[in-house]
Amino acid sequence: MQPGAIFISFDAVAVSGITVEALKVAKRLRRNDIACYLDVGYDIKVDKGNFNKPYDEEKEIYQGVFTLVRVEGIEAIPHYKVPFITHLHEVLIGQRVSVSAEQEEQLLAAVDEASQALAQRIIALWESLAIRYVIVENGTLPENIIYTRALYQAIATYGREHGLGSFVIWRDHDLMWNSEKAVMKYGPEPYPHAVKPVRSPHIRYVTLNNHLKNLLEQWCDHQVQVEVRKNTYDFDRQGTYRNIREGLDIRDSDMLIARTTRIIPQKRQDRDIWLVYRLNQLFAQSGSARKVYLVVAGDPQEHPAYFAALNKQVRELNIEPFVKFIGSLSHACMPVKKNAITIEDLYGSCDLVSFLTSWGYDSYGNPIGESISNQRCYITTRYEYYQEVYGRHGFEAPIMNISQTNDGLPDEQFVDDVYRLLNDKLLMADMARRNFAIGQRVLANNVAGMLDLNEPGGTMRDTIFVSVVLPVYNERDRIDSVLESLFQQQTRDGLITHDSYELIIVDNNSSDDSVEKINAFRARNPALDIHVIEERVQGVSSARKRGMDYASVRSKQRDLRLGTSSRHYIASADADCTVDPFWLHALIRKMVDENADLGTCNYYYNQAAFQTRPNLYAEIDKTLRCREMSFSLFGGFPDGKGFAVERTLYDKVGGIEIFYQLQNGRFVEHLSDDWDFGIRVIAWGGKPVYAHESRIEINSRRVDTILEEVITGKAYGQDGIIIMKDVRPDVERQLPTLADTSAEQSRQAWEYSIKDYVPKNIVLPALLNPHILLENSAVREFFGGPLADRLYQRIHEIKYESRVIDFKPIHAYKTPAYRLYFEFREELFSALRRAVGEDIGYPPALPECFAAVRPEDFQRFVYYFCEDRESGEAHNYFANGGVF
Repeated sequence: MQPGAIFISFDAVAVSGITVEALKVAKRLRRNDIACYLDVGYDIKVDKGNFNKPYDEEKEIYQGVFTLVRVEGIEAIPHYKVPFITHLHEVLIGQRVSVSAEQEEQLLAAVDEASQALAQRIIALWESLAIRYVIVENGTLPENIIYTRALYQAIATYGREHGLGSFVIWRDHDLMWNSEKAVMKYGPEPYPHAVKPVRSPHIRYVTLNNHLKNLLEQWCDHQVQVEVRKNTYDFDRQGTYRNIREGLDIRDSDMLIARTTRIIPQKRQDRDIWLVYRLNQLFAQSGSARKVYLVVAGDPQEHPAYFAALNKQVRELNIEPFVKFIGSLSHACMPVKKNAITIEDLYGSCDLVSFLTSWGYDSYGNPIGESISNQRCYITTRYEYYQEVYGRHGFEAPIMNISQTNDGLPDEQFVDDVYRLLNDKLLMADMARRNFAIGQRVLANNVAGMLDLNEPGGTMRDTIFVSVVLPVYNERDRIDSVLESLFQQQTRDGLITHDSYELIIVDNNSSDDSVEKINAFRARNPALDIHVIEERVQGVSSARKRGMDYASVRSKQRDLRLGTSSRHYIASADADCTVDPFWLHALIRKMVDENADLGTCNYYYNQAAFQTRPNLYAEIDKTLRCREMSFSLFGGFPDGKGFAVERTLYDKVGGIEIFYQLQNGRFVEHLSDDWDFGIRVIAWGGKPVYAHESRIEINSRRVDTILEEVITGKAYGQDGIIIMKDVRPDVERQLPTLADTSAEQSRQAWEYSIKDYVPKNIVLPALLNPHILLENSAVREFFGGPLADRLYQRIHEIKYESRVIDFKPIHAYKTPAYRLYFEFREELFSALRRAVGEDIGYPPALPECFAAVRPEDFQRFVYYFCEDRESGEAHNYFANGGVF
């Protein structure tokens, strides 16, 4: 039977913001052949007057997307009747009716009896529909604590019996402390009988902003973690909209402001009416023939008194032709009658989308997100949650300043801001484009992305204990050979077979036919489980994180199903590099034999690619020999081209963390996720090992793309600004005529490379775990006993001087690592020459500024040089040039 997803709304109305959001998520699920069901909550919430109401026109509203369902036989559940549920709310939640302690106990006993019976009926419904996913909307609101308790019981039982991992998203748009708080519908804090979210391996809790997240976690005594996820917006909209201006008698040269919210006092459409009045005055005063129109979409009967007041305001301002109330509109994602206008039609036809809501607006502000995804400019008030939800991300818009005490009509400054924007079409277009680009990045993390939807291989095989993650972006020219190398992995003792590892490919918005090639390869090779999933946020770091998170979740679900807790390894590969036949076997065998948490690979270049460039290859070879030595000694740090981590440690340190850097005035991914992840694993006590026999061939063009910057020491920025670059070439190119480096260029490239290498790969391992200088015999042999002892002592002196207790963050470890390099450079290079070879040479010359520094002041001025944040001299000296 087709797997299903059920949406359960505690809202109990046929159409609401919650059900529209559910529709958008369901559209995404249906693309993955998941049947979608909706319980609109008529049998949950009693104060909407729909309890036990049969579905009628509701079926037409959701046809083609949802099958409407409800719990069968609910009328037979003990105590589950409207009078009892209402009384329960009045006594236990609203606390408007007092009862004796004995009567309260009787009520709670009845709640237990009813919830247990209801839970069994919920499970029966889910069984009949083959439910795989459950999305609960506003379940924390204590509308009906019998149903809430029953839902938690059903989730626990169903998840256990079906071996499911995290299969429930419990999303709260509103909470009792900010919903209908004027009438205190849910009583006073601390809401003693409201059902708090429970810690569960099956549930991920979600809310819409950090303020609500913090309140909810605090209320739960931090027993659960709540994630912030946005509502669903379509940034890939392919459909066309219908221009509705002609039907509304609005010329193309006129300005149209769209308002798509409920017509109730809190939404403050009176502000839009006043704004349109003033804008038309300004256009008339300037001699312009253009007019400004306001089109309001919303139900005029929801609050008749307010609707009447708005019409009175329009008449008094004498702007009846310019304000048009067109009734409620559906989203394009909803089934609509033929030729019916949709919200997307209105947005596509307008110039601005307005959201001039009151200060106390208590939710997310969907019209803003909708306008951004429709590439339309918007105007808004600075309502209570605006800065957190939108403003802090850099979205641009005219904003009306309001506060809790100053919540009136638009002032002249705001009116002028809107007027000037409407008169600058180029600015409006640029603003809409910039907002759209930001929106793609920060508004795309909706709940659909939390579900593991792409499971072409089905349930993880019982025998799989390794997941290989491969990020892919436009790799059509290389993907076949990379896939073949991953498919043809060999083993010496049966450790690595097609039954023991799977391949997880993360498509990172490829625009070529990479995915088609991958799917064709998968079809030809069914012996290996190959999964293709998506990551919408652009960047190899986000893609790697998506794949590793996916592997972690799948393996935990497998363990839950089998009732085991086994080690599972998550390996990273790169679509630009080719792995050797025994790559995976050697890596995992090393980790298994040494009970390691982090495994790093050996990599090499094809020497034939450098036949005409012997000088350059000599410098590369020295770097790789140094790497081989230090990784064998310390275990090394991971490189995205090839490493593996045990799942438990991956989860313990929080997985891959995405860092950001400024590039041309915008925040982009800082491609150091693999390096920083390794630092966290090691600093958290994870055991690293180096698998010498696990080999990866690096595409030689990586060197070509950045060689000049390596030679000049600017590979990763300059003047203190660190810019991590993706050095993979954009296209497949053969460059047989590249000239070799001169002797001077070779020396310069080597010096930058070794200055980058020593602090990172010799000093940093000891800085993170100084005890190895005393306890590890191989480490002591490399340094020599006296030097190891002095390094140990100096590390603790620096730690005390700087009061730094955690060297994991990049700006915490760089300064001490640089200082130790300068203070011990001669002895460090002496150790390197002994271990690697005399051609490693001697330390590069000190910066010229040290020429005038007396020996007794050397250590003191090293501190100032390495600590300098103004000129970036230390950064320029070390250069982060070690890309070989």
